[in-house]
Amino acid sequence: MPTTTTTTATVRQTTATTQPGSTTFSSISVQRGFISTITGMLTIFEMILGIIAFSMAVSHLDTRSTFFLVLVSFAYWVISFMILVSAVVSASGTVLPTTQFYMTFHAFGCLFYISGGLSCAIQAHWAINIAAGVMGLLAGICHLVHVVYAYKKMM
Repeated sequence: MPTTTTTTATVRQTTATTQPGSTTFSSISVQRGFISTITGMLTIFEMILGIIAFSMAVSHLDTRSTFFLVLVSFAYWVISFMILVSAVVSASGTVLPTTQFYMTFHAFGCLFYISGGLSCAIQAHWAINIAAGVMGLLAGICHLVHVVYAYKKMM
């Protein structure tokens, strides 16, 4: 007497329909290649220093140099965050450090952070603004290291 076995397979099917003018979304692939490099770690460190300098300086806006440091630190940590996000979600994120934009971004970051940090630390009336100026100087030095590293990598 033969035995009969029954096998059941469940198949799930998803159907997506779109209207004219709508877009479909695809999955986002996370690339960890940029973050695990020295360039990615420097970008994270620059972003953290920018957030710290911004947070300290924005509490006492007593001089124009403090206001300049607030503007520079805000702009540079936001752009650093956008660079990190674009490098993580882009398949060509490791190409970014070889572009001229990247070199120019860090060269001006060094210039702006050092000038803003130094003037803020010298003209500050509050200890927290002196500390913000020092954080700005550290961020400027970090951008300098980044530009030198990127230049050596391009050569």
